[in-house]
Amino acid sequence: MSRGRPRNPLPSVHVAIAGWLHPEYDADILAWLDAIPKGQRMNALKAALRSGGLGLDSLPEDGSQSEAQSAADEILSNWEF
Repeated sequence: MSRGRPRNPLPSVHVAIAGWLHPEYDADILAWLDAIPKGQRMNALKAALRSGGLGLDSLPEDGSQSEAQSAADEILSNWEF
């Protein structure tokens, strides 16, 4: 008899994201994070990302990715790698 959760046949992928949030400009994000019950942040983050329209289908169809690239650069400028 084994104890605990059954072993997943596929290994999980570890993704670590770290960054700084401004207490005024990012107050909505900080409030959202504070409202998530302990142990549920990853599930809440996955749900938010999936419902936020982050798919590739949101890229311009004409092949011009300048707007998408500048938006990505702006987002990434807030993270330290």
